[in-house]
Amino acid sequence: MRKFLFSFLVLSCFSFQSLSAAGYIALYSMEVEDQNAFAADMDELMSSDWGKSFPGAVSLVHYTFNGYDDATHAVVINYETEADMAKGTDSFYEPYFGTFLAKTASNVSDVEQSLSMKLISGGESNPENNQVYTVFRMQVEDPASYAKAYMKVTEAQQEAGNMDGAYGLRAQVAGSVNYYTHYAFIGASSMQSAIEGMETLYSSDSFATFQKEVDGNRKLMNTSMLKVLKVYNTN
Repeated sequence: MRKFLFSFLVLSCFSFQSLSAAGYIALYSMEVEDQNAFAADMDELMSSDWGKSFPGAVSLVHYTFNGYDDATHAVVINYETEADMAKGTDSFYEPYFGTFLAKTASNVSDVEQSLSMKLISGGESNPENNQVYTVFRMQVEDPASYAKAYMKVTEAQQEAGNMDGAYGLRAQVAGSVNYYTHYAFIGASSMQSAIEGMETLYSSDSFATFQKEVDGNRKLMNTSMLKVLKVYNTN
């Protein structure tokens, strides 16, 4: 734990140039029986006064490929500040949200709840360029050295024109770190773009260098692909 905290403090002192690394991501993964019914319930929730005042951007996503993980869908919340995260979490204890939980209980089984800190964020954030996400969940021993290697490979891929969406690195601050401590993601405008981008990444010299630099420091636990179904409160 002492090694992790020291590495995290070192990481927080880095200069990421134009990259933004503020805020938190809350992830609520679930197994959904009826996608259409749950999507309609989400629309009703987010169009209500409760939803319109919610202090974060909310995405409903479908796990297109998720390995042995039981989750079929997730609600991903992007909070810009600690205050927004606290306010949003507190709102889950309000009666209106309790009614939503009761209504969806027979359709939804919880799989995971986690809170992650944004360490590195970059790329194109336009929703049209981020219809599909590839997510890499991993165990990282030394976050600072991993972040350096991650920066180099993502910058090289951007310079090569191999990223049409956003990318980022996150550190889990609440959840089970027995599964993963960090995750990285790459956004793409379509499934075809995502697959072609991964093929280019894996065959590149910059990725070969990255693999050598993180050898022994990173253990990849799961690679998922997610399709964005709807985004709320983006303005």
